[in-house]
Amino acid sequence: MLSKILEWFDAATPEQEPELSADEAATALMVEVMMSDYQPDEAEEALILKRLVERTGEPLADVRALLESARLHHDESHDLFEFTRVINQHWGEQEKYELMVDLWRTAFADGVIDKHEDHMIRRINGLLHLHHSHFIKAKHQAQEA
Repeated sequence: MLSKILEWFDAATPEQEPELSADEAATALMVEVMMSDYQPDEAEEALILKRLVERTGEPLADVRALLESARLHHDESHDLFEFTRVINQHWGEQEKYELMVDLWRTAFADGVIDKHEDHMIRRINGLLHLHHSHFIKAKHQAQEA
């Protein structure tokens, strides 16, 4: 009887989805910034693709697949923690800072920093356990590029 109960609990337990890679999580955060102003823009998407090619060294076709996967994860996610947790586990402070620069570049790509984009990047900065100085420095670095 006990074994049948345990089998029922095992069957009722949802299977966990495979862990995201740090690149997938970072791309999902870039998509989050792109979507935060409710006006996704071709310039923002092009910038994300460009930065992913430069960061990963992967061909454009693979980067497009990564972006599409990130969009699906973004659409299915309930919060930012699932993405920032992976990044916090795998990346150091410098890599997280470079992601912050890329998030700002994404926001700047359409020529307008929306208050929702600013707020989203600020939240991500906190979830990545970065200092406010990283937030400001990354913004200035992205503006100069």
